[in-house]
Amino acid sequence: MTSTRRPAGRPKTRILDRQVITTAARNLVAESGVDRFTMTHLASELGVTPSAVYNHAESKQEILRWVEDDIMGEVDTSAFGEQPWRDALRTWARSYRDIMADNFGLITSIATTEVRDSPRTVAMYEAVSKALVDAGWPMGSIVPFVTALESFIYGNAVNEFAPETIFEVGQLAELAPTFQAAVDAQPRRAQEEVNNELFDLGFDAIVAWSADRLGIA
Repeated sequence: MTSTRRPAGRPKTRILDRQVITTAARNLVAESGVDRFTMTHLASELGVTPSAVYNHAESKQEILRWVEDDIMGEVDTSAFGEQPWRDALRTWARSYRDIMADNFGLITSIATTEVRDSPRTVAMYEAVSKALVDAGWPMGSIVPFVTALESFIYGNAVNEFAPETIFEVGQLAELAPTFQAAVDAQPRRAQEEVNNELFDLGFDAIVAWSADRLGIA
């Protein structure tokens, strides 16, 4: 009798879906950067032909949107509805900063990627928006405020990688005596400690000014 059982081992053709492709693409981008990421490279990593990948995604940009959505889905929004809006917003913003720092090479791509077809990203923005509206923020103020916070968050994430000597002017001290004095006046601390302090300073300034301008307690 002829056997109809499938041979043992993995199937010759890998089964693709959005998450499988996204995970492989995210790993490749983390290793090689966005500029070197190609559909051909991705197909090779997945062990399939490029046409197999194109059966699921129209372009590299669409896959980068999937990667962006996968990353944004890791940002912690659990405090909304559980904590006062300022505390919840701080928890979200710090988590957002940490996730961006962990994905440093993708910050520019994430910051400039449209949110359409990105359900996790949209869910994150919905959680933030609802918390702000419930706290009394006018609807027209939400997007500008969140955009201002994101601009700060991205910058603070980048600053995580700044060397502790970034402001040392060396032999150019005579050209900038005031700035040199300001640098010398800073206590010697680990960059991580400095950056966390800068996060709190920037976050509090943006939130306080924005809320006070709108009369929100």
